[in-house]
Amino acid sequence: MPIVSNSSPLIWLSKIGRIILLKKLFGEVIIPEEVYKEAVERGLREGFSDALAIKECVDQGWIRIWRLDEREIELSRKLTEQAFEIHFGEAQAIVLARKINALLLIDESSGRALAEALGLKVKGTIYVIMRAVREKLLRRTEAKEIVMTLVNKGFRIEPRLLARILREIEHL
Repeated sequence: MPIVSNSSPLIWLSKIGRIILLKKLFGEVIIPEEVYKEAVERGLREGFSDALAIKECVDQGWIRIWRLDEREIELSRKLTEQAFEIHFGEAQAIVLARKINALLLIDESSGRALAEALGLKVKGTIYVIMRAVREKLLRRTEAKEIVMTLVNKGFRIEPRLLARILREIEHL
């Protein structure tokens, strides 16, 4: 099954040096042009090292940029107008995932809710880490450290959910 990613999972996994998990788990990740602009072009302008890591993955060819057609771009614009919390990159990722019937990686709750309402299968950064444990790419202790590093770097997660995730990792 193909996978489409929004900016957030790419950025967070790059910040903690674990973007390679996406390649190991999914082989290829597809992103719309706006996600590339947000995660790489804007990130490089602002001096973020995670943007360079994402660009290297694009240069290696396993993160692939998909150009939406004009109708799909217009649909993305309409989504941002009707769901004001949705950014253009999120809207493009949702439109692309729907077009190619792909799993969508997205962390923002408003984007997740819209994607699910449109019938998409949606996962996020924490799912990537947990699946990596299930597939023996990470040890449980390593995964817990990664989750806590994400939180310490600013990844937003409710305390109750964080506690549940840490318990679940222990039982994987």
